[in-house]
Amino acid sequence: MIRRFQHFINGHSTPPNSGEWIDSINPATGAVWAQIARGNKADVDLAVEAALTASQQPDWRDSAANRSEILHGIADRLDSEHKQLIEIEINDNGKRIREVAAQMAGLGGWYRHFALALAKMEVEELTLDLEGVSAHLELIPYGVIGAITAWNSPLMIAAWKVAPALAGGNAVIIKPSEMASASTVLFAEVLSDVVPDGLINVVTGYGDEVGAEIVDADAVKKVSFTGSEIGGSKVATTAAKHVKPSTLELGGKSPQIVFADADLESAINGVMSGIFLSNGQSCVAGSRLIIHDEIRGAFVERLKEKLDGLHFGNPLREDTDIGPIANEAQFDKILSMVDRARQEGATIAAGGSKKVVPGFENGFFMEPTILENVSPYAEIWRKEVFGPVLCVHSFSNKEEAITLANDSDYGLAAGIWTTDEGFASEIASKIDSGTVYINHYRSVSACAPVGGIKKSGYGRELGPNAIRDFMQEKVIWNGKVGVPDPFAR
Repeated sequence: MIRRFQHFINGHSTPPNSGEWIDSINPATGAVWAQIARGNKADVDLAVEAALTASQQPDWRDSAANRSEILHGIADRLDSEHKQLIEIEINDNGKRIREVAAQMAGLGGWYRHFALALAKMEVEELTLDLEGVSAHLELIPYGVIGAITAWNSPLMIAAWKVAPALAGGNAVIIKPSEMASASTVLFAEVLSDVVPDGLINVVTGYGDEVGAEIVDADAVKKVSFTGSEIGGSKVATTAAKHVKPSTLELGGKSPQIVFADADLESAINGVMSGIFLSNGQSCVAGSRLIIHDEIRGAFVERLKEKLDGLHFGNPLREDTDIGPIANEAQFDKILSMVDRARQEGATIAAGGSKKVVPGFENGFFMEPTILENVSPYAEIWRKEVFGPVLCVHSFSNKEEAITLANDSDYGLAAGIWTTDEGFASEIASKIDSGTVYINHYRSVSACAPVGGIKKSGYGRELGPNAIRDFMQEKVIWNGKVGVPDPFAR
């Protein structure tokens, strides 16, 4: 029987106003496994009303202690109940159980981090250059936050938005990708008796029918978006029309720069992890290998040997190294981009085709692909693929490596591999990117900001200012009784 996932609004599962549903395809089998509610403006309006009411409650808005307690409650519930979310998310996006299980096991930690961070926030007294007055900063919530998430890691990405937004005293409306909504709906249901009604709402559906309505709603005062450059541009345009702030975490074309003195086995493992073991379905996927020409041949051959040992199969099995691409549209896009790269002169050193997996013949499996002889002007070098495709280009000196790395419309992440730590720091300072990894790749922590420059977006998630990013600053000035106003005439 096909399972149906309704909206979650004001603490309750809510059927779609339209009465319509969207099929969710299991990418490993190619078959419909569930349906999600197809939302519209009426559904969004209900969620906005619920979120606005909840955000205005004094025991929520004005009590940091209460918010911290509820965040701890969310963390505790996720610690005990996260296992039921694993299979749901895998059925939706096909990610390997080893990766999803690790993300879900750590889910509560994101909320606990912000509960603890909130408890440590203090009123900030300002040092002024005026006599006879004092001032301090008061942080106030925006009220209602729109959180639009992507299909590659729905609940982890949601945590980066929802946890600090709640800590800041806001209510949230989550719009997950229509390609992977089920785990987000179940997440809200699991927390239904822990979170006061209206603080977490989930409205599912298409971007132009739900996402656009959330961004356009007057009561939604800030939007945090993770997704494509095209989607981010639409969000930014609508948000700007209403003069509301937005945080955009968009695409990337991240370079992995390998110098001749690198620890090759570590670098090979880092490149593998950065592009192939996630199927390239990560915003920070290290899709451009920029490697010193002295070690290029041996490095690529060792990568190919590693690929030969990978096991394709059911993403629910622990021994699976490579699962399917998350959806058919993305699968077709990857194949077409590889085909165009071949026509433009690129050489396929490995992969390049659909992978037929016994027992999963209708699944969207793609061979990990290495492309050589790729021009720095080629589409495959310059545009995000969001798939397991690694483009290789060599360099002979550090200036050439830096130029190749920075010659991109994107600037989300980069990797540097060298045993010379001082040299690595020198190179890192010259890379145009929101994040630079040295001798490892893809780490993430609530303590460190995530975000990009150029067409990778703007604003930051996580890090020391994460809660403040979901609050506004108010300055309170105090004059001293009996002291003349310095500006009186």
